[in-house]
Amino acid sequence: MLLKSPKHMAELFVLLNKFPTATYQNRELNEALNNALLLEEYEQPIIALGRYSIKDILYGRFYWYTKFLRKYETIYGRNVGMEQAQFKIIEAMDYAGIIDSDTLEAIEQELG
Repeated sequence: MLLKSPKHMAELFVLLNKFPTATYQNRELNEALNNALLLEEYEQPIIALGRYSIKDILYGRFYWYTKFLRKYETIYGRNVGMEQAQFKIIEAMDYAGIIDSDTLEAIEQELG
């Protein structure tokens, strides 16, 4: 299951007893960043919950980070360092042996 549902992400915040932060003045930017960071920083505790696989987490992380990146670029312009962070997620997928270019492309298309 791709962790792209705001409902599932809100549930994870509660289960992990974590709270989203407001880094930016834009709600959509904060939501995407908080969700991507939760999936990155709490990968193992999320797996330990027994609800999601590493594939679910990495593709969810890619989804939320890409959403964040698109919105960030719309507001602030392009940031090459942030684009490199997106490629690190793809590298993690490759390392885990779960990379699927069709799924990545579908996410990119969905998010514009």
